[in-house]
Amino acid sequence: MRTTVLGIIGSFIIMPVYGQHFVKGKIIDSENAVMPMVNVAFLNQSDSTLVTGAVSDSCGIYSTSLDGGSYIIRYSYLGYETLYKNILVNADITLPIARMELSQTELEGVEITAYRKPFKLNRDGITADVPNTILAKQTTLNDLLCKIPGIQQRGDAIEVIGKGIPTYYINGREVTDQTELNNLAIDQIQSVRLMTNPDVRYHSEQRAVIEIKTKRLGEGLAFNVSGNLLQGNHFSQNYRMNGSYNYKNWDFFFSYNYDRGKKDSDLDIYQQTQSDTIWNLTNLSQKQIFNESHAYTGGVSYHFSPESEVGLKYEGKYSEGNTSSNETLSMIPDKGVSTFIKNLSDVSDKSVSNHFNLYYINDWKNGWKMNVFGDYLHKTDRSRGNIREWESDDAETSMDYHRKADWDLFAAKFSLSYETEKAGTFSLGYDFSHTSGTDYIEYIRALNNGRTRNTELKNSLYLSYDYTWNNLSLGAGLRYEHIRSDLRETNDSKSQNQTYHNFLPSVSLSYNTESLQQSLTYSIHTERPPFGVMNDNAVYTDRFTYQKGNLYLKQALTHDLNYMLFYKFLFFNLNYTCTHNPLVTAFYSMPGNSAVTVSYMDNFDKLHNLTGMINLQYPVKWWIPSLTLTCMKTFFDYPGPDGSMLKSGRPLMILNFNNSFTLPSGFLLSADFNYGSRGYYQLYESKSYTSLNLSLKKSFLDDRLQLSLDGYDLFNKNKIRSAARLNDIIMNSIGKEDTRKVGFTVTYRFRTERTMNNRSAAENEMSRLNMSE
Repeated sequence: MRTTVLGIIGSFIIMPVYGQHFVKGKIIDSENAVMPMVNVAFLNQSDSTLVTGAVSDSCGIYSTSLDGGSYIIRYSYLGYETLYKNILVNADITLPIARMELSQTELEGVEITAYRKPFKLNRDGITADVPNTILAKQTTLNDLLCKIPGIQQRGDAIEVIGKGIPTYYINGREVTDQTELNNLAIDQIQSVRLMTNPDVRYHSEQRAVIEIKTKRLGEGLAFNVSGNLLQGNHFSQNYRMNGSYNYKNWDFFFSYNYDRGKKDSDLDIYQQTQSDTIWNLTNLSQKQIFNESHAYTGGVSYHFSPESEVGLKYEGKYSEGNTSSNETLSMIPDKGVSTFIKNLSDVSDKSVSNHFNLYYINDWKNGWKMNVFGDYLHKTDRSRGNIREWESDDAETSMDYHRKADWDLFAAKFSLSYETEKAGTFSLGYDFSHTSGTDYIEYIRALNNGRTRNTELKNSLYLSYDYTWNNLSLGAGLRYEHIRSDLRETNDSKSQNQTYHNFLPSVSLSYNTESLQQSLTYSIHTERPPFGVMNDNAVYTDRFTYQKGNLYLKQALTHDLNYMLFYKFLFFNLNYTCTHNPLVTAFYSMPGNSAVTVSYMDNFDKLHNLTGMINLQYPVKWWIPSLTLTCMKTFFDYPGPDGSMLKSGRPLMILNFNNSFTLPSGFLLSADFNYGSRGYYQLYESKSYTSLNLSLKKSFLDDRLQLSLDGYDLFNKNKIRSAARLNDIIMNSIGKEDTRKVGFTVTYRFRTERTMNNRSAAENEMSRLNMSE
């Protein structure tokens, strides 16, 4: 009897459980990384009362049990848009993956004292969230990028360590002109992603990609004005204006950038040619470079929904400049007569570019996504120069030259992807580009004057597949490229035709937990020679130096293996590349006149490169230090004197130590120290360099007004010194740019905006909950 009673009581206790259903789901962010610690609330659809809740684990997984019925799910996490979804529960169910987007609203007027880690690692690379982090306080895009591990600035150029100059994308669209980057305001940026081994969705020439996502502001007018005054050896100024007006589904935007400045650029070359005669050349060159440019952007876009838009954009740039140089040359042979020359040159140049871009983006929210881009770019370059020479006997020679180039580019890109609930994501895409241009030179002392016509047609097709299972993500893809290149010298009827059929695979694997993130990628990339050197011209630089083109250059092919790890405050990256037919700037002594050196670009046999990088970033209250140490070793054989072979020597070490200090009264102090050791890359041995940059920033009027005082290369030690030996020539050079500068920047952000109308799938539910986003 007692057993029977207990059985009846137990059946009543567990009866409700049999009436409930198991509900499970997964949460990721916009970069497909899992999101732990997300609050998941299940609300009754009839009266919006809370029924139950859950929190996602380290794999982004959440689960609970619910009675049958209709519910509203609310996903919330600090710094991200709150997401709502309707569900019907009548059986055990695994919900579709929930994707959360970063919040478009910054916390104006609120002092952020807690540290929010801006970086995270996924299969593709490092992603940096900008709003409400230390990155949002930077003055320029270059300042922001240099805070990301693996990126540094040398002179005026941003480079990815071990990869060179990156390719930029903004909202999935390739940036073809620096103008767009110059006009980009920091508060427009939502996130930045660095990919050091891009997969098949990107052009095969792109060994490093920086992908920038921007924010759509609320309805109304947004207007930013900034001015930068920079004092080095000379005075420079830059003024930028960005504006947008958003009304309902329409966005109108424009920008204007004016830049005017002058800088010094000195280069000292000490060279010895060990031929039939030993020639000792000293070339001391001082250049003064002036440039003035106007860059302008305008466009309009129409949003069919928050996930679908069509847009048209125009970018234009007009620039002109002048370079004056003063060279002193001495050529002292071991036998014969020495020569001493003074060389003055004056070169004026002008460049005009016009770029039109049309795009369409759509995310149907049923797993399908489509992007379509179309571009047309026209660019013209003109330059005129005069060179005057005086020899030791005071004999003077003078000559003029004229050079012009016209280029047209047509490009289109289509991508389509489908994300299934359980079987992963399938993607395909097609790229097309047609480039044509004419490079003409008329030069009295050119070995070959003429007109070079270049035409290149490229068609690319790619397929890729991505799959995520718990902590593990897999990716694989294949890209096929057909390239047809035609070069023709119209004066002497020389021509060179090349056709390439490239099959380029990529594979990636990542494993992510809450504290540990790892990724391993492999891909094959190509490198095409620049159009500017694919000609047969040999141009006179001075009495002992010519620059020559090369009609017969081939593409380089690189195998790239990359491993990355994030563990708490530590980031580690190990990269290995093997390049076949690498493109290297080389030089040789002219046959029949060994006193003259000819520089050109050529294909060598193979180049191996191994790069290791470690970054430590650990905040200490008001101090955020970031220490990056990079070691790069090149394995490269190249010809030396008398038929011997030389090898690249010691590895190159790079140290970057970035510091941000939050001071009283809202001041932000940044101190960045950079050091590069002596070491080899390709056949060039770089000498050591150092630089120290300081910056002090303060915001007023709820961050609408920002003042920044910046000092660059304060100890004037960022010199570019290198040495090289090739064939019978030994060359040493010291380059010094005008890098020690002090700048002052004023930025004002004017906004009269209203909250953007919400057009999400949860619009009705949010209205019933009396919420507004």
